[in-house]
Amino acid sequence: MHQESIQYWHNPALSGIELSLANFKQFEFDRHVHLDYHVGVVSSGCQQYTHKGSAYHLGPGLISTLNPDETHNGQSYTPEGYQVHVMSIPASYIAQIASEVKQAAGFFHRPIVNDPALYRAFLQLHKLLTLPQSNICCLQIETGMMAFTTELFRRHADLPQAFGDTTSPLTQNEMKQVMTMFHDDPGQTFQLQSLASSVGLSKFQFLRRFKQSIGMTPHAYLKRVRLEYAKKALAKGESVADIAHRVGFFDQSHLNKAFKRAYLVTPAHFQRRVL
Repeated sequence: MHQESIQYWHNPALSGIELSLANFKQFEFDRHVHLDYHVGVVSSGCQQYTHKGSAYHLGPGLISTLNPDETHNGQSYTPEGYQVHVMSIPASYIAQIASEVKQAAGFFHRPIVNDPALYRAFLQLHKLLTLPQSNICCLQIETGMMAFTTELFRRHADLPQAFGDTTSPLTQNEMKQVMTMFHDDPGQTFQLQSLASSVGLSKFQFLRRFKQSIGMTPHAYLKRVRLEYAKKALAKGESVADIAHRVGFFDQSHLNKAFKRAYLVTPAHFQRRVL
């Protein structure tokens, strides 16, 4: 583990959200506050910090959830040091989501939570948001961020009832309109805002209602549609590289990985078996 190193990122698809990855061994944070919500996890080692007079230990599997203006410090709990992944979420982002459910902006109940599923989801999202953006779909980024944030607040903040309310699905006409956009041109670069606007909804409303309709996020559905069209094109003998670009994958490697994950074989292997 490298000593005393920190990297920062700003994802262009998520204005105002800051990400960091740090390795600390001897460095200690003095008491301080943040203007934003801070969510962090430790992937190795253990961090200790004091929050409102109580001491906490943040190790793998746990999530640190700090509200704006809450005083805390931080240092390594062991001589070996620790690695920490942090996401800073502007209060305006949380306020926007809260307004969608007609509630005041929420706050976390406690500074540390034990939620293994969300811990894993956070690490996956953090990795996604810090990868080279030329290989990441904007719809995937927006969907992943909004889904994680709303679930985190639903489970561990003071908006459980509002965030847990049953959402009505899209109407048949609304669903048909969105599906037509996906199927007419699966290779198009879709934005969550444009999809939501097409049926007169906010991004948050659209995401919840779409998932309520078919049990998948818009990005997950679109990815599967692209793979299905790729499969049909492979059966016609078209080249893998041409198919990848036409149906919306960044390159052949991107298609290979997604195809094998979905169908357990590579596109080339599938094509050899069906031709």
